[in-house]
Amino acid sequence: MSEDENTNIGRIWIRVGSTEVDLTGSAREVNDSWLKLKDQDTWASALSKIRAARQDAIEAARQSLSEAGVPERGSAFRRLLENCNIYRTGDVILAAIHYLRSVEKEEDTPPRAVKKLIADSGRWDEVELEKWNLSLYINRMLDDSSARGKPALLTYPEGREKNRYVILTDAGRDYLERLSS
Repeated sequence: MSEDENTNIGRIWIRVGSTEVDLTGSAREVNDSWLKLKDQDTWASALSKIRAARQDAIEAARQSLSEAGVPERGSAFRRLLENCNIYRTGDVILAAIHYLRSVEKEEDTPPRAVKKLIADSGRWDEVELEKWNLSLYINRMLDDSSARGKPALLTYPEGREKNRYVILTDAGRDYLERLSS
């Protein structure tokens, strides 16, 4: 074949369990074959089996963690809040950021991830959490409120000035430490 003919050749090769799909030909032929294959019951059945196997694996992992005594993330965070007597909204948000950064070692913690962790604790439902303006709380904790005699509790790491990257300052960690005493 000439070089021009090779550039229009397409191939799709997929293996799902014992089913193997190998489509080769012109881009149009491969596309047409793929569309026909996707509509067949065997393909839909294979995808359904993959989804079911994935759910089974997730459930098995959850059960294994539970049997091993590893708490679910929401219940572990809830215990942290209760043991440290953290109840005020701003304090809960600060604790959630600390938990995600220090315990789960997350580097990117957008407000929705913070909200999800708080919701997973079971102490507040989604409706209540929708009323929380996390960005406002985060911005207030970022402000150097030295005029009020209070240091900032959060800061941005170098080069990352978005709320999703905030980290606790030493003052923020000290503040949480005082709350838990």
